[in-house]
Amino acid sequence: MSRTKLLALAAAPALAVCLASPAMAEDENPHPRVFTAESPVRSIGANQTETVTVTCPRGTFAVSGGWLVSSASIDVTGNRAAGDRRWTIRFENEANRSGRVQAFARCVV
Repeated sequence: MSRTKLLALAAAPALAVCLASPAMAEDENPHPRVFTAESPVRSIGANQTETVTVTCPRGTFAVSGGWLVSSASIDVTGNRAAGDRRWTIRFENEANRSGRVQAFARCVV
């Protein structure tokens, strides 16, 4: 398993704990509204790269991103904000056959 996939798997529980933390109640907005924006499922060719950008609704900010891949041969080689409302994920397909990818952005008011 690649390092990127291990980091993503290790970070997911920490993010869930952080989002559910009682410490959030001390913020100005005790109940921030969180949305998940998603891209359409896209095809990625054999031995190709694909960059997918997700845009959050107006009035929200992109704070993190996530992804789904159809094969363990598809790696994430980039995962970053691309402005206040957009999140970009770059996929690399190392297989000799095509696959599918989908990107997500967590959007907060």
